[in-house]
Amino acid sequence: MVDLVPQIGCVAAVLACYLVLTWRPRRAQHARGGEGTVTVWQLVAHVEAERQERERAGRHRLRGPTVSTPDGPWPPLELQRRVLDGLRRL
Repeated sequence: MVDLVPQIGCVAAVLACYLVLTWRPRRAQHARGGEGTVTVWQLVAHVEAERQERERAGRHRLRGPTVSTPDGPWPPLELQRRVLDGLRRL
């Protein structure tokens, strides 16, 4: 029986090395999306909408979205040039 101790120790060491190298803890698995699931992009859009809502303050919250002109929400370029020319004359 005493002669088997080194062999049992060797087998135990080989088994321990095998388990250390191959054993991995179970990782979370994603289930299939069913009814009511939300994608990452939907969450990002929701958070962005909440952030924009918080940035609006005071009376601006009562107004609807701004209507943009074909040039954008800013004044036309010609009007901007006239204002700048007037400021330079001051």
